[in-house]
Amino acid sequence: MEQYIVNKPSAVLAIAEGKFFQRIHQQHINAYGETGANNIVRNVRATYLKLMQQLYANPRGNHNSLLVGKVQSGKTSNLELFTALAFDNGYNFLLILGGYDKDLLRQSTERFGGTFNTDGGNDVLFTENPVLFTTNDLTKESISINSLDPEFVKQLLEEDRPIIITCLKRPPAMRGALRAISNVMECVPGIKPFIIDDEGDQASLNTAKDKARNSTPTYKCIQKLKQVLENPLYLSVTATPQANIFQEDISDLVPASIHTVQPGMGYDGASIYHLAENNIVQSVTEDDSTALMSKSLQSAVFYFFVANAIKRLRAYRKKEMLSDMIIHMDRTVAAHGSIYSSIYDLLSEIKQAFIEDESTDYYINLLKRSYDKYLSDEIKAQFPFDETLITEIAKGIQSTGAILQNGRGKHTKELELTKLHKIYIGGDLLQRGLTFPNLIVSYFTRFAKNGGNMDTTLQRARWFGYRSKYLDLCKIFTTEEISKEFTVLAEVEDDLWEQFEDIEKGNLEIKDIIIQAEDTKQKPTAKNKAKYKTVSFKNRWIKQKFIVTNDADVQANNSHIDTLIASIPHWSKTTKGSNVAAPTAQYALFSAEQLKELIQSINTSFDREPFNKRYLLELVDQLDIPVILMWTDDRDKKRYRSIYNDAAQDRIKALHQGANTTDETKLTYLGDKKVVVDPTKINIQIHYVSPGLNKQTLLGKDQYMFAIYLPKNKKYFIKDNDGY
Repeated sequence: MEQYIVNKPSAVLAIAEGKFFQRIHQQHINAYGETGANNIVRNVRATYLKLMQQLYANPRGNHNSLLVGKVQSGKTSNLELFTALAFDNGYNFLLILGGYDKDLLRQSTERFGGTFNTDGGNDVLFTENPVLFTTNDLTKESISINSLDPEFVKQLLEEDRPIIITCLKRPPAMRGALRAISNVMECVPGIKPFIIDDEGDQASLNTAKDKARNSTPTYKCIQKLKQVLENPLYLSVTATPQANIFQEDISDLVPASIHTVQPGMGYDGASIYHLAENNIVQSVTEDDSTALMSKSLQSAVFYFFVANAIKRLRAYRKKEMLSDMIIHMDRTVAAHGSIYSSIYDLLSEIKQAFIEDESTDYYINLLKRSYDKYLSDEIKAQFPFDETLITEIAKGIQSTGAILQNGRGKHTKELELTKLHKIYIGGDLLQRGLTFPNLIVSYFTRFAKNGGNMDTTLQRARWFGYRSKYLDLCKIFTTEEISKEFTVLAEVEDDLWEQFEDIEKGNLEIKDIIIQAEDTKQKPTAKNKAKYKTVSFKNRWIKQKFIVTNDADVQANNSHIDTLIASIPHWSKTTKGSNVAAPTAQYALFSAEQLKELIQSINTSFDREPFNKRYLLELVDQLDIPVILMWTDDRDKKRYRSIYNDAAQDRIKALHQGANTTDETKLTYLGDKKVVVDPTKINIQIHYVSPGLNKQTLLGKDQYMFAIYLPKNKKYFIKDNDGY
């Protein structure tokens, strides 16, 4: 299928912002504040304008578009305002393919129904609101898809009341929707439809082995719906677009354009949790990772009780007391049941102990251990482990319940209505699309032995979201291996979003997207979803991953770099990476000979993956290569970086520092990776690092470390259309 190339429009399209837009915008102001609501407006306006340009430029062509957000970033708010804008500009018929399971569909139905004030039952005849039909369980905002008859639809459209349909993404429900919609399209003129495919990389794509001849049932239903609706605007929405961008060109769902749904203010995503320096990720040993009630899991549960109490003491309103924990260790229902039983028994024992005032000292000691081990000194100073905190912990424990998040756990779901604090145990139903707005603790040890797929793994990160107010309480208990993989995923996501920005600006085509293949066992997506291959391709940064541990080598390297720095008569200041034109680093231009001497003189650093000293020496054949010192004066020269607490204790977590904030209004520093003096050449950054297990446990091996910007030669996944 053809792909839409962005061109500057010859004329500005007139877009009305009428009653629906104003209503939803006001709701967003009430919910997110004026600044947050205006950020949504800015994003939606730009996306809607580009999509209309795409449709007008090619009326009979590819009307598919991929909307990419981030996991748990509030994409629905953008979709709500987008829908309102579409309704104000002639669209009157929205089909939402709202998830693969009933919980997700109900979530979409209630969210859109509540936002647009739709009504079910007899009230539907006596309002001026849009009407929401659904294929599955009815809510107070919806009526059955069976009520979608042509005469009723005609009446609604004459009253300027748009129609919304939420449909479970399973063939039986989709076929029922298809029958009703086909009947309406045959009989009612003036329908202007569009489709939102929520989680558009799940179930929608054709996973048949021979895609040229066969189609999977859900994909076939989407094809027919698009045909009946006469090639409507089709928005595939996801936070993990790997499968969508690598679809074969024969697919009817190949996107013609990509648009990013920017996260709102205060979003804490992969870069915050897995690239920034913090104390959020806590290590679980491999032996503990599969045990039903290991010391690590018990410690995590006791920390949850402590964090609950502190959150309760901070709360100004009762709603702010709520807190959640998820335990995701296995995909099997049998394992979930065993873990649930262990958690349920532990909860019962602790509750009884505090009620009867027996064995409380034993449990208070366990709580104190988690308090001492996981909380920062700042929190401890504000909330000492005294009678006030213990009393609050006891109250919280009595209002804590265990919920089994799978098909067998329906009877436990009632606790969602009666407990302030909830511990969810499950597998697949603890991932994709499901939101835990009050999540504090994640115990996550499930990982595929062969590495798995990037899109599936990233969707399991339910800890992403808007938790800035209590981020200092959030903890992720996981293994070193999983922690490393999420660091890679965070870097992959950052790189993908840079490419999406280039696509939106017209500087890159979708077919040219690349995904990093280095440093991970994971594939982009399941092979039955898309077709891709591994190649050596363009790379931006190679960053040192291992510290030098030999003291003699550290001293020799430091001495050599100190001598080199002193030998350069003038280092120029640069403002690269600054959003306010402030100096960020200093640099000098080296000749190839100077740079080769530097590389050859350094012990160990360039001899380990991902570097290759011999290859680096072959690449260095240019003049005026920037060598960048990542400090402006000695006061900000040294930076702390943590290492993984494994046997070797030599792998650094993340050399590069990210942006100073996710709040665009306060953003002053764009991050180390933006400090590139000349992007057409090799750039070498020199960092002065103090490594340690934490800021209180430094290794005493302060040393210079390197990050190298290379315009080429690295392994990537790319789209593979051979044979089609």
